[in-house]
Amino acid sequence: YDLRACPMSVVADLCAKHHGYGSAGTLAVYAWAVYEDGQPVAAYAWQPPPPGAATDVLPLAPGGVLSLSRMVAVPREERRLRHVSTPLRRQMRTLIDRGRWPALVTYSDEGQGHTGHVYKCSGWTKTDRRKVPFYTNADGDRTSSYANGVSGTRDLVRGGTTTIQRWEHIACPKDSAVEWMNSHGWVRDPVRGTKWRPGNQSYTCARVPEF
Repeated sequence: YDLRACPMSVVADLCAKHHGYGSAGTLAVYAWAVYEDGQPVAAYAWQPPPPGAATDVLPLAPGGVLSLSRMVAVPREERRLRHVSTPLRRQMRTLIDRGRWPALVTYSDEGQGHTGHVYKCSGWTKTDRRKVPFYTNADGDRTSSYANGVSGTRDLVRGGTTTIQRWEHIACPKDSAVEWMNSHGWVRDPVRGTKWRPGNQSYTCARVPEF
């Protein structure tokens, strides 16, 4: 299969046609697509999760958590790629900088009929499961209430509740995540003059020059 980095517009276009949520964000740390005959048939987008979710996954190093925010593919009869888990495993094991991102997280939405089978096949571990509200935008697309670092600022309508299963893939013991990142050349630096709500100091991960 032909897996390449792609712009988020490719992910968004496939989501509009084939994803249950009908939309995708505009920014990502990583975005890849599988191409067949010059056309994308599957796509994956990765971005940091909301701070609360990151802390739930990796309490001592929430800045080391990366979320698979979108995974989408055309119907199976329209592609030669048999298993979307195969390029997903490749991303997790060789393409993502796991020194910078020791923890990966994603979610399967049972309200969309998702069992998480692809995640199980690609080596994720099932963790927390809970009922949560979901929201829709003016076009009826399922949309997160979290955007640009805050929640509750978007004009959304509560659509009901669904059951979300969380999946994690951790490259090191959770209590050793800070040491893991440091050993791979990543350190946590405070951002001067910037604080998160409700007033906590904000941080960024910086690469040590000698690495």
